[in-house]
Amino acid sequence: MAKKSKNAGANKKVEKDRSSGKAPVLKTADRNPNYLFSMSHAPGIETSSHWFQMLPVLFFTAVIIIITRMAVYERPMTQFFWSGGNSQLTDFFSYFKAEAILLSGAAALILLLYRIFVQTFYIKRSYAYIPMIIYTVFVLLSYFSSDYKMFALWGWNDRFEGTLVLLSYMIMLFYVINTVNSERNVKWLVYLLAGVSALLGVLGLTQALDHDFFRTTIGKKLITPSWFWDRVDELSFTFQNKEIYQTVYNINYVSFYLTLLIPLFGLLFIRSVMLGKDEPLYKKLLWGALFALLVFNLIGSASSGGLMGMAFLVVVAVIVLNKRILLWWKPVAILLIITVIITGVSYNRWMPELSNAIGGVTGAAQQNIEERNVKHKIDYMETEGNRVILSYQGDQVIFTTYPDDPTAITLEDSNGTVLSLKRENTEHPSFRIEDGRFDWITVKPAKDDKENHYIVIITDGYEWPFLVDEGGVRYRTGLGHLIELHQVPAIGWEGNQAFGSGRGYIWSRTLPMLKDTILLGYGADTYCIYFPHEDYVGKYNADWNINLIVDKPHNMYMGIAIGTGMLSLLALLSLFGIYAVQSFLLYRREQYNNEISFIGAGIFLGICGFLVAGLVNDSSVSTMPMFYGLLGTGISVNMMLRRSAALKKDI
Repeated sequence: MAKKSKNAGANKKVEKDRSSGKAPVLKTADRNPNYLFSMSHAPGIETSSHWFQMLPVLFFTAVIIIITRMAVYERPMTQFFWSGGNSQLTDFFSYFKAEAILLSGAAALILLLYRIFVQTFYIKRSYAYIPMIIYTVFVLLSYFSSDYKMFALWGWNDRFEGTLVLLSYMIMLFYVINTVNSERNVKWLVYLLAGVSALLGVLGLTQALDHDFFRTTIGKKLITPSWFWDRVDELSFTFQNKEIYQTVYNINYVSFYLTLLIPLFGLLFIRSVMLGKDEPLYKKLLWGALFALLVFNLIGSASSGGLMGMAFLVVVAVIVLNKRILLWWKPVAILLIITVIITGVSYNRWMPELSNAIGGVTGAAQQNIEERNVKHKIDYMETEGNRVILSYQGDQVIFTTYPDDPTAITLEDSNGTVLSLKRENTEHPSFRIEDGRFDWITVKPAKDDKENHYIVIITDGYEWPFLVDEGGVRYRTGLGHLIELHQVPAIGWEGNQAFGSGRGYIWSRTLPMLKDTILLGYGADTYCIYFPHEDYVGKYNADWNINLIVDKPHNMYMGIAIGTGMLSLLALLSLFGIYAVQSFLLYRREQYNNEISFIGAGIFLGICGFLVAGLVNDSSVSTMPMFYGLLGTGISVNMMLRRSAALKKDI
């Protein structure tokens, strides 16, 4: 016998108020325990949202990723010594995606206001709101405390993930949670994602086959404004032939977002096969073909980060699905066969990347660099008044200059012992240090076309020019700027700067930055401004182009901590943790009797893979809309399944 609803009295009270002509009751959360708050005309918790209300969800989650369009914009870049000073920039993959994210957030706010005016506004119960609110507060506080508010508001060049975009993520997450109410709403999103994924997968296939659609005349005109069409033949991308970049700017981001989708469509294929004759054959073929296409794009993108995420989600899937995998052995075997075949066919694409990744972890990549470029590793190089101090293996060589005689120089070690110089037999005078510790260092005088005097220190053939004048000694960068050098803090990866394709170097310089962003960050997407670009010695030791600009940490979590603070990162991790724990417990005991449970489990596994891949990938406007859209949908699906389970218990 069914239990009597404990909300029956509250429902009768609402009906009585309406019949008496009184104003509708606004605070009716007691009417339904699944609501945190609901207005008098709010729909039932399982009532499907109208397609018009779903438009921001669909656009944000599935459509934004395909937006690719040329944008010309200006930024005040002359203020940065490491910048080339070009203030007029061009972007294809991020600018209009960011605008679309802002448009989605604005549309969601308008529709939420509309719900308030017609008294249909409601808020579902969820612990997710607490970390969302905390994160939003720290995003705003970091913006207001930022020294570079313009960049913090709109985001860095080619990235555009500033404060407004981060706020839009939270608005859209809230909107998705409180709009996706039914299996029907979920299917709209999933099927649209399937169509968009197929489109992107085919685009990636053309790129892998060296017939990139964006390199054709039609493709170029499609992504450029009409005023540029007479110069469209000049357009070329920096991507190498056969690289799969789709519409997400970076080959790493292809595998990053695909970790969200492959488990989802894989589980839908499993369900389709398990339904047997109750499911049309064409659906089985479509789900299988889509899975194969996406796996090819993930493997073909040659990004080890996505492979790492996929490996982790497979482990989670085995734990969560457990014995059901044996019951689903037939479709699971088909998926494995598809994966093995694609892996074999694309061997030449992924094997070099995997080898490099393994070499980066074990240190073999660093050893190969050192064997290929035998050079001495400098501890640091710094300027101090009219002196340049170079440290090697704990020993210092101090170059003292004399502004009144710019060609003169004296050298001594850290103990004050004078070091003598021997002239090299070269056309231009240069002098080698006569000391076994530093005999790989030479020095020579030089002048530029403005008769400025320099002392050039040469280490293993590389020249370090230092201006000598009354202002002291300053290093002249490759862009012609004069700066003082200092020791740059570094933590970890001392013997393996090549770890993770250079991530070891980047992370070792990023970790010391965190001590200043424990409470508040520097401002959203301002990482590039605060990274120590003056660490020319560090990049030299890592065998990099020392003028290379590091604009992102290649770690989603470090990027959050630097931009909006460690506390904001903890808030987001709490949000992800709440969803992950709830999902793990839910899908481990789920019976998988309907499509919505397969979708929910697929979203959960995809979120797990994405979060792990985020350890070596960055947040971006190309990937995060899909992530937050699916996260909100996953939270809503979990609510649906818990309600369904509760109803079964009451019967």
